[in-house]
Amino acid sequence: MNNPLYTADQEAAERLALRLIQRTDVRAAREAARHGMLADPASKTLDGSLRLDRALDQWVLSLAMREANGDTADPKVVWNVSNPPRSWFGHVYHGAAVAVDNPDNFNREIPVDGAGHYEIDLRFSSNPPQFSVVIEMEPEHHAGLGRNIGALTLQQLLPHCDADGRVTVTVGPESGGPLHLQSEAGRIQIYTRDSQADWSQRPAEVTVRRLDQPPGWEPRGEDVIAAVVVADMPAWVSFWSSFKDDFLGYPEPNRLVGPNGRDGNWGYLAGGRFAVADDEAVLVTLDPAGSYYTGFQITDPWTIAPDPMLRLASLNKEQCALNADGTVTYAIALADPSIANWIDTCGLHEGWMLTRWQGVPADAAMESLIREVRLVKLDAIPGDIPRVDLDHRRAQIANRACGFAMRTSAGGWQDAA
Repeated sequence: MNNPLYTADQEAAERLALRLIQRTDVRAAREAARHGMLADPASKTLDGSLRLDRALDQWVLSLAMREANGDTADPKVVWNVSNPPRSWFGHVYHGAAVAVDNPDNFNREIPVDGAGHYEIDLRFSSNPPQFSVVIEMEPEHHAGLGRNIGALTLQQLLPHCDADGRVTVTVGPESGGPLHLQSEAGRIQIYTRDSQADWSQRPAEVTVRRLDQPPGWEPRGEDVIAAVVVADMPAWVSFWSSFKDDFLGYPEPNRLVGPNGRDGNWGYLAGGRFAVADDEAVLVTLDPAGSYYTGFQITDPWTIAPDPMLRLASLNKEQCALNADGTVTYAIALADPSIANWIDTCGLHEGWMLTRWQGVPADAAMESLIREVRLVKLDAIPGDIPRVDLDHRRAQIANRACGFAMRTSAGGWQDAA
């Protein structure tokens, strides 16, 4: 199998999650959460109102997926946070995401018990995406961002790989060596993240096993799992619907806050809100600074990204054209401004923008990563910014669709090395 995402565990978790969200008790919990969202000021705006139900559906399905793979005694590796719809395994999965889902990422989840012992086997291709494995203490009801207690990156793992790109990470409460993630008592989520600088890069193979399964363990029934989803729904939706209100301090539109270091020292991000009229563009000039991975994207007012399969709502390092000085200028606009690095708002006049740097050289100057952010009229975009014609744009979108299709094909990526 050349697609590490196309697994029996993934199929089982998705089928269970899709059943869960159709249950009467879970749908009632969803409607109660929706009623609360209607009081949010974002629901009073045109863009926020039109996208409220999509955001809610993404949150509900992501919670159902979290609980479908919620047994720390028998954990699986499940790809959860990805908002585009996909048709595979004989069903249509509608997409599930939380704040600022990055279409360059494969975020896979592993639930663990802090008192337990686990092994996580990894296998990297010959040209792997940027990779991290992060261990976090899970907040109550899953509602929130976990407390980071450890992380390993591709640069730390590769030196320990064998000739086939394989390496094993251990997890447990004791201290350990360079390939050990030390846990704490309580419920924990381990996240693996592949960040593609190029959509042809094959994500890592990831498997997990618990070494000390509790005696007498039995799998949970669907009714038990559904009851947990219902119980967690109010806090889960409340957290993610209000995440936008204090994310980066809810800055004024059309400026970036950051770059801020990620917990675990595995990268940097900068973000902010955008607001554009039909005849305007927000020009954002950034310095990749030699990073292994860089990406830029926009989201709706609820921090849910538009479908990235056929729209240029995001661009990564390999999808960008450089300025003469090695920087990159993005143009956030509703209409195509013929700028090479157009970020399509997909009809949004307002929302969020976010950029990420990973695998950043140690000597990179943080103060120069963000060069400029400014709002301009479309006819006032400077002439020295790289431009493209319609044929190039068609090819750009066609290549994007082909690259995205590899994610849901059993054949996947052909580089199995």
